[in-house]
Amino acid sequence: MAHANPHAPPSPPGWRTDEILLGALQHAAGVALVLAAWILILVDLGRPGASALLPGLLVLGLSTANQLRFRVVLERAIALTGAWTLLAPWMLGFAANDVATWAHVTLGCVILASALASLRLARKP
Repeated sequence: MAHANPHAPPSPPGWRTDEILLGALQHAAGVALVLAAWILILVDLGRPGASALLPGLLVLGLSTANQLRFRVVLERAIALTGAWTLLAPWMLGFAANDVATWAHVTLGCVILASALASLRLARKP
């Protein structure tokens, strides 16, 4: 296993492929939540629709701000938003609606996992 040279100068700051992919995944999940909210509201499911719209807009805003300049606090907020989205069907009482529940669970897991992966990447030297 090759080890990094401890005497080598640090690499210049810049975008890494992993960061770009995780940011794109978060942004896509935010867009999907907003689209899911629009569809849920169209079929007259107000509570699940609002529960998807607010986190979707929050993830879009936070992930955009985080791509401009990475901040751990923004990534933690995205992780909390993903956890909320994941648990919302049971906390807000619409778990009986399969479409809304699966949309929330799937997209919440994607958002939470990508945020945790970004936080893990940020800890790497």
